Amino acid sequence: MSLERMLAKDSPWYSMIEYRIRYTRIDMPEGYVGDTSKWAHSSGEAVKLLLQKNPDKTGTCVFKRGGTGKIISVEEVT
Repeated sequence: MSLERMLAKDSPWYSMIEYRIRYTRIDMPEGYVGDTSKWAHSSGEAVKLLLQKNPDKTGTCVFKRGGTGKIISVEEVT
């Protein structure tokens, strides 16, 4: 697909937003805070790109690349 077509207003990529996700990991030293950015249509979709499955009741989640941790925040990048 051409760049021109991706940037057209009727393209599904046109409405994507960049989200910054901050998280902790259990297998890293205490005080470690990871930071990544994902492009998605909503903050929920952005988190799904980072996780294998939804967080459990305590907020603990399993990341796609292995390891467990917690999501601290999801912010829209402006």
